[in-house]
Amino acid sequence: MTSGKLLVTGAWIDRARLESLERLGLRLRRPSHVLTEEELEHELKGAVAYLHGGEERATAAALLSAKETLKVVAFVGVGYESFVDVAAADDLDIVVTSTPGAARDSVATFTVAQIINTNWQIVQQLGNRYPDWDNPDELPHELSARKIGIVGMGTIGTRIAEILRQAFGAKVGYYSRTRKEILEKELDLEYQPLRELVAWSDILVVMVPGNEKTKYMIDAGILAEARKGTILINTARPSVVDPEALYTSMEEGRISLAVFDGFYPKDSEAAARLLEDFGGRLLVTGHIASHTREAMDRMVNQAVRSIENVLNGLTDPYAVGARSDRLPEARESSP
Repeated sequence: MTSGKLLVTGAWIDRARLESLERLGLRLRRPSHVLTEEELEHELKGAVAYLHGGEERATAAALLSAKETLKVVAFVGVGYESFVDVAAADDLDIVVTSTPGAARDSVATFTVAQIINTNWQIVQQLGNRYPDWDNPDELPHELSARKIGIVGMGTIGTRIAEILRQAFGAKVGYYSRTRKEILEKELDLEYQPLRELVAWSDILVVMVPGNEKTKYMIDAGILAEARKGTILINTARPSVVDPEALYTSMEEGRISLAVFDGFYPKDSEAAARLLEDFGGRLLVTGHIASHTREAMDRMVNQAVRSIENVLNGLTDPYAVGARSDRLPEARESSP
C-alpha cells in the first residue's frame, strides 16, 4: 500500500479514472483553478505523485519544493517540454512521463478535417448561397489532385498519411529526420528534403513536436520555397513556425491560408500583426485537436498507469528525460 498525496491539476479530469490510485492509498488533492508557480510549490509539498493535466508550469523551483517526496510527474499529453522542467526533474530523480499515441486518431482526424476545410474554403463559403464561379481558377480541387506534404512522420503524421492515401488517394510526400522506407512502400509515399517538400506541396502540414530543436524550424528560408497559394496547416505547436517569416510569406501570397490549433503567446507582437493584417486568411482554434472524450480518457488512463508503474518500482515505457530509466528506490541509495 502506497501512502502520500496525489496532486491532480486539470478540472476536466474524471475522478472515476483516478480510483485505482486512491485504492493504492494515495490521498487525492485537486485544486479548482490553474495554479501559479508559488501555489504549485505549496501544493507539491508532501506529494508523491503529480498528475499534470492543467496549464501549470512545473518549474525547477516548484519541483525543488517536493524533492523529499515527489517520485513522478505524469503529464497528460505530449508537449511536456513547455510545462515541466525535465532537466530539473532529472537532477532531482523525479520521473517524468507523457502520453504519446493516446491522441493519435483525434489529432489526425482534426488535421484531415482542416485539410478538407481549407481546400474547399468551407469557412469562407458559409452563408454564401450563390457563389460566383466565373473564374475557373477559383474552383476547389479534389484531394486526389492535391500534393500534400507532411513535415514529421511520427505516430500522428503516419495516421494522417494513411487517411489521405487510403481514403482520398491524395499524393503525399513527407520529410522526417529518419526515413520511413517501409511506410513509403506500404502507402506509396515520397520522401523529400524539407526545402524540396515545401516547394512541391499544395498543402503543407506541420506535425513535429514543439521544443528547442524545432523552434522556428519553418523559417523564412523554408517558406521562401513555397509556391504562391500554398496552404499551411500547423496542428502541432505554433512555435515550429516563425511568425515573422509567416507574415512575409502571407504578404507575398506564398501562403494563401494558414491554420493553427493553438496560437502564439498573447504578448507576441508578430502574432498580433498576423491577426490584424491577415485575420481572414488565418483559421485559429484553441488547441482542441486532441480534446475528444475518447482521447482525453485514453491519456488520463495512460498517465494513471505510469504513476502506478513508477510507484510500484517498475520502469515505465512512457518515461522521458535523461534519467527516465531510474527507479524510485534508486534515489535512496544515490549520493
